[in-house]
Amino acid sequence: MVPTTTARVPSLARLRAERGAGGGSLVLLAALATTAAMNYGLGLALAWLLPTEQFGAVGVLLNLLLLATSVLAAGFPWALAREVARRTDPADTAGVLRAALRGNLALGLVLGGGFAGVQLTTGAILPGVGPLPTLLAAATIVVLAVVAVLLGALQGARRFDGVGAARVGEIVTKVVLALVVVGLFGSLVDGVVGVSAALLVAACVSALVALLALADRLPRRADRVRTTAGAGFAAAVPMAVSTTGFGLMGTLDVLALGALGRGAGVTLAVVGVYQAGAVLARAPFFVGSALSDAAFPFIAGAPTLAAAHARLLAALRWVPLVLVPVQLVLVVAPGPVLDVVLPGAYAGAATVVRVLSLGTTGLLLADMLLKALFARGMAAAVAARVPVAVAAQVAALVVGVPRVGALGAAWAFAVGTWAAVALLGALYVARFRPPRPALAPALRWTGAVAVLVAALAVAASLPTPAALAVVVGALAAYALLLFCLGLVPAEVTALLRRPEVTR
Repeated sequence: MVPTTTARVPSLARLRAERGAGGGSLVLLAALATTAAMNYGLGLALAWLLPTEQFGAVGVLLNLLLLATSVLAAGFPWALAREVARRTDPADTAGVLRAALRGNLALGLVLGGGFAGVQLTTGAILPGVGPLPTLLAAATIVVLAVVAVLLGALQGARRFDGVGAARVGEIVTKVVLALVVVGLFGSLVDGVVGVSAALLVAACVSALVALLALADRLPRRADRVRTTAGAGFAAAVPMAVSTTGFGLMGTLDVLALGALGRGAGVTLAVVGVYQAGAVLARAPFFVGSALSDAAFPFIAGAPTLAAAHARLLAALRWVPLVLVPVQLVLVVAPGPVLDVVLPGAYAGAATVVRVLSLGTTGLLLADMLLKALFARGMAAAVAARVPVAVAAQVAALVVGVPRVGALGAAWAFAVGTWAAVALLGALYVARFRPPRPALAPALRWTGAVAVLVAALAVAASLPTPAALAVVVGALAAYALLLFCLGLVPAEVTALLRRPEVTR
């Protein structure tokens, strides 16, 4: 028994360790690399294993849960993360933490119960899907309500190892169970039921890991609620409005495509093709989201707006350096990538992927601006602007989807995300008053990107094997240009040039 006990202590200590912005970013990015690879691997595997219609139904289900997660992670968790980041004594945040758990759990019950009630009585949300996956999805929503609060508290406490472990535990469980059920027992179990069960078990695993990481900071004194719960609820309202609207921007296109596109011949198979394209195009967003998540507590704790702006830029600089080039591959030459990663039935997604990639760049920029404004207590101003961007997206969906189907949904997504960038960017400049960026580095970066785009344009006209070779070579040449032009951050250059330590 002694060896077991001593082995468990370091693991718990690591889950509860606090990290700085740099270390936190690395932990979250490592977790993101794992979750993104496995998530997209799962999506691609399901595209191969499931009929197109079932994959379309699974895609709608995943987007519904993503929307529910956005709503549940909106108000209480972000308000809690900000309070925990600003206070050093855990007892000072005990009331807000308890209030956030109770409030989010109640919200999860309302959302899960509402979804189950509508789906079981009308079948309008997921046509043809039976009661079992409906109830499993409703239960998943309730569990995710608890997970969102626990992760918010861990993020505010800078326990990024705990956040990463909870996310990795969730995706590993989801992928293993979904592939086992669908791949090995697909002839016995309906694919939608199997994926729904995997999602519920994975959410429970995430909750368990997060509880272990936060157990020593959970509230234990009820009298703290009377002194701090009201503040927690008040701070949560504008954050909930903003983040819910932001979640709608990332899911409305998939959810509305089937409902609004029937006149344009949109079926579940078309939704499945669109969902596969969205999985591919939106991958870089989750990298940017991890960067802004890691920077959030440090932006909140910065002594001045200038210091907060500097900490945002430390995360934001990776968007043009790394994420935009990846998006450009999907904008300029998506065909070779689709040929490799998706079955032939999804070859028609190339045009949609181009437009979705443009929208994804706007989504990740808007996400970073939103979190920076949240961190500095400007949620009310954000809440007045995000619904305007959502309204622009809805208007574009109503106009575009009935006329051009999936392509209209993709353009509506781009309209909504870039409207959010314009609105939140203007607010950020007005409140933070950042200095003008240096012109010379921007010009050097533009030159490197021009070389990349020219090579990708050549790749788009080649057969798939040759095109992939050109894409890889173009990205390698771009990376080399970044080093030669002095655009790589100094800390990264120093790390790469550090002499190897010999034992």
